[in-house]
Amino acid sequence: MSHTPYFSPSLYLSAPWQYVVASLCILISVIAAVILVKRRNASSNYRADLAWLRALIYFCATSLIALFCGVADAVLQYPLATPAQISDPRWLVGVAVCSLLIVIAYGFIWAKGTYTDGRLWHPVSTTVFGVMWGLSQAQLFLSFWALSELAQLSLAWTTLISISLISIYNGNWQQFYWDIKVSPPHNYPEWNLRKVLLCHVPNLLLTLPFFAIYGNVLLYMIFQTGALLLSSHRMHFPHWADKYPA
Repeated sequence: MSHTPYFSPSLYLSAPWQYVVASLCILISVIAAVILVKRRNASSNYRADLAWLRALIYFCATSLIALFCGVADAVLQYPLATPAQISDPRWLVGVAVCSLLIVIAYGFIWAKGTYTDGRLWHPVSTTVFGVMWGLSQAQLFLSFWALSELAQLSLAWTTLISISLISIYNGNWQQFYWDIKVSPPHNYPEWNLRKVLLCHVPNLLLTLPFFAIYGNVLLYMIFQTGALLLSSHRMHFPHWADKYPA
């Protein structure tokens, strides 16, 4: 038996604010892409300014996808939590467990396998990047969920399909693009598998089923943004004007 969908994907935008957001995302992406092409050279060295441009394009792209998948609508439609949820001990325990997981996994375990390579810590710009990165990932993951709902399957099957799609996408995206073009060198090789098994997998297997059961769109976005905000600070993500490597 299929469950009631949380999202309503559509090929068309229905509200004026959606057209404004879509137009801004397209405009910013085009400008960033033009600057990226002009600044790019034949060197394969990491550059912070290009990393920021690529991240900005990614943020705009995921925001566009979220618009058409109904995720942006849901953010405005659903409250952070309902009164019934706040009075439900099981929901409170779920929130506590997910929150504790994010803090321990990304604030401590992930950090142990991460080096900063002498990069300076820029609290303000790193926070901006971490929020942008976290919102991008959360929007995209929820968009995968929205597309999985189109199959009109049970909640369990929708969750399983979403987890599979997210796992396939995110593993390849991180390995073959993001950790090369956007994130600076930060992983101890011997920690790669441990980060996956002790951080990313538990995050996915706890926070997404929690969302599946309770439908807290904003809370799910907070979990993912918190995880990547911690990661950004732990790796000392460079300021866009930093000359790294020096």
